[in-house]
Amino acid sequence: MSKVILITSGMLRQEVRSVRVIMGYLLGLTLLAMGLNDFLGYTIQIKEPVNILEAFIVTANQSMAGRFWVTGYLLVIADAPFVKGNTCMILYRSGRRVWNMGMVSYVLVQAFLYTVSFAVLSVAVSIPYGFSGRLWSSPVYLLAANTSEAIAEKYHLYFEGMAMMRYMTVMQAFGITWLYMFCYLAFIGVLLYVCSFVPGGFWGLVAAAAVHLGGVFISLFAALPWCPVHYIDGAGSHWRYPCIFLALILIMTIVSLSAIGSVDIPARTGGGV
Repeated sequence: MSKVILITSGMLRQEVRSVRVIMGYLLGLTLLAMGLNDFLGYTIQIKEPVNILEAFIVTANQSMAGRFWVTGYLLVIADAPFVKGNTCMILYRSGRRVWNMGMVSYVLVQAFLYTVSFAVLSVAVSIPYGFSGRLWSSPVYLLAANTSEAIAEKYHLYFEGMAMMRYMTVMQAFGITWLYMFCYLAFIGVLLYVCSFVPGGFWGLVAAAAVHLGGVFISLFAALPWCPVHYIDGAGSHWRYPCIFLALILIMTIVSLSAIGSVDIPARTGGGV
């Protein structure tokens, strides 16, 4: 486990200065800012305070969030399977399986950091406009109860959150929204890594794009699997998709551990130079 942590931290130190990684975070946070602008513009017009956690809950449950926020994360990990010039040395010291787990861990850590950055920014910009605590605010209640869709059309906000507000506190809703986002990004990231490594070449990006775009297409006719607001019913149904994503991540990790022995890593590094 200590070797996995060292490999993961080493990857983070290498990638933190990467222009690609920086641009991925900037792209994602720019898309977030667009959603926050709509939500905060609505709250300013209403002239009532909101809970500082609600901005993330409402914006993350928008269709645009699920469809486009992932693009920044894909840019962050687009270098998968992260085979670099020092990979052969790391393989010699740690072994293939440990190195593989380090790369999977790196993908999961980036998903965690990406999701945390979204949540932190959402809360930070909401502080001047709101309050903290467990209670929902009147503006968000009006948004969820908007039967005429006048608010949605004017401010480009859609929040079908009456069930979420009935069965959850703001803190619980914030936590489950964060978990949905993290699990989906982690799933897409591990899929990209495994398909970049096992089939090789550009198949990782192809697989990740195909799965995500397939989900986007399905979402035109059904509820979004990355938006928990559609699955809150008081009976625990909202745990279904996180459990599915975590199970798929585990399966793909096992596949990568099984296939790592047959992959010609030195050839991918150009002889380890």
